[in-house]
Amino acid sequence: MTSRTIARNTVFLSMAQGVRILLALALILYIANFYGPVWQGKFSILLAFLNIFQVLASFGLPRLITRNVARRYDESNHYYWAGLAAQGLTTLAFMAIMVGVVAIMPYPADTKWMLWAAVLALPLFTFYSLAGALLRAIEQMQYLVYAELLSAAAQLAAAVLLLSLGGGVIVLAVIRVAGIGLAAFTVTLAALHRRLVRVPQWDFDFSRKLLRESLDFFGMAGMDALTQRLDILVLSVVAGEAATGVYDAAFQLIKVLMTFILSFTDAVYPALSRLFAHDRAVFRHELLKYLKWGLAALIPVAAGLSLLAPFIIRLLYRHAGYDASVRVLQVLAWVVIFYFIYIYLSRALMAGNRARAAFLTAVAMVTAGLVLLVTGVRLSGAQGAAAGLLAMYAFGALLTGWLTRRA
Repeated sequence: MTSRTIARNTVFLSMAQGVRILLALALILYIANFYGPVWQGKFSILLAFLNIFQVLASFGLPRLITRNVARRYDESNHYYWAGLAAQGLTTLAFMAIMVGVVAIMPYPADTKWMLWAAVLALPLFTFYSLAGALLRAIEQMQYLVYAELLSAAAQLAAAVLLLSLGGGVIVLAVIRVAGIGLAAFTVTLAALHRRLVRVPQWDFDFSRKLLRESLDFFGMAGMDALTQRLDILVLSVVAGEAATGVYDAAFQLIKVLMTFILSFTDAVYPALSRLFAHDRAVFRHELLKYLKWGLAALIPVAAGLSLLAPFIIRLLYRHAGYDASVRVLQVLAWVVIFYFIYIYLSRALMAGNRARAAFLTAVAMVTAGLVLLVTGVRLSGAQGAAAGLLAMYAFGALLTGWLTRRA
């Protein structure tokens, strides 16, 4: 593994995610400043449900396929078609589960219809995630940039046009489904172009084997998704859509940093997987080096963001009702440090064949996080949710740090 390779892959993944986040932020600012906190709350609920159920439906298969294909490039086609059969089944199951979960949630009728329409995004995400897993495995991250750029730009243009014509919140689901479909089409074309996907090679015994092997990855991926959007779910149920919108206004800024962190860890993951299999000493050296670099970069960023929170919020959000977002951002700014430690060391555990340990850590963190978030929201609304999220990731960072030292 070289620093140049990691830097290049981090740049491409950051660009892919960054383009999506920036264009999504433009859409959120449009919604916030023209429609207010309630509509922003609805949109954040939509994204939370999709993020969680897309990850659950993928069943951990993309991350498993990335690790294995990174070690054996010539088996990409076999893994793709076996993964498609396996993930197709899990996607159908979680589509039904999402419909049922939405039905029992205490949301207004228009929010529920929006979420039911968004269920159609799950099968499209299957194609996107599997083709993307192959591209990550061969470290061709630039194709993800193209897909995210096309998808996010199309969603922004369609949303502004349809909402300005008087469309209801159902428009938000429609454009999201279409955007994921466009991204899936783009990365699938890239995988075909790189000869990663060829003639169909159905192997249902191998599909069943993949499902068994992906159980720990599924648990870890599901916990990742829950930790990243558990705050929105708790806040929307306990405090309502307006409080969710106030919180989400601050969280969108933190999300940019979290996206860069996730891009960095995804860039490191395939290389760490190879190093663990071939040179454990170098694996440990590289692991510690990038941990130190990440912390050195993030600590001053978090301090500056907390200090400038009043100026940033007042600059971006002109609609009445967002003053409380300042205090939320001042707390959330420090979340990124513990988030980085937790995510990075979790990926290291998985690369080192310790997926079960990473999963159990995530379960413990989500369990503690649920208690912390509910308590925080009941005591102090959106600001309490920020404090609960900070405590949750601090707990996760401590656990993964202890497990990594032992491993």
